[in-house]
Amino acid sequence: MVPQKRVDALLRTCARLGNGCQLLIVGDGPDRSHLEALAAQIYPAARFTGDLRGEALGKCFLAGDFFVMPGTGGLALQEAMMYGKPVAAAEADGSQRDLIREGENGWLLPSDDEEALLRVMREAIGNIPRLKKMGAASRKIVRETATMEKMVNGFLAAMRYVMVNREWKP
Repeated sequence: MVPQKRVDALLRTCARLGNGCQLLIVGDGPDRSHLEALAAQIYPAARFTGDLRGEALGKCFLAGDFFVMPGTGGLALQEAMMYGKPVAAAEADGSQRDLIREGENGWLLPSDDEEALLRVMREAIGNIPRLKKMGAASRKIVRETATMEKMVNGFLAAMRYVMVNREWKP
């Protein structure tokens, strides 16, 4: 957990939602103790699991109705989609635009906009049957777009770019 992940924004948003939201935060890192202290003050219902992998992580994905990533991420977005979860994610590195189809499988959040996060979370928890349909769309999208072949081609293109230009500018 680091500030760029924006878990603090997620905690503040859940606090504003009240009891209609159950929050499970998976991961570890230098910001964890700060975030746990913040949660104790503003949203004590939040549960922190620490670093999980394999089956334990899978159980967390299966337990949730949807996945929220208000800051930078990594492969967690694709993993949530493979578990059939609708997703809400900030425009961090741009890859989210290839995976999130607004209203079909999730929401693309403007960076650093807690009001947008609140609006999306209200919409999501207010319509659980819609979330089920969006989750099915997530699984289909990630299976079509995040193939091993596409990932390898992306890495090769990046390596070619660096070799030709001697620098990397994403």
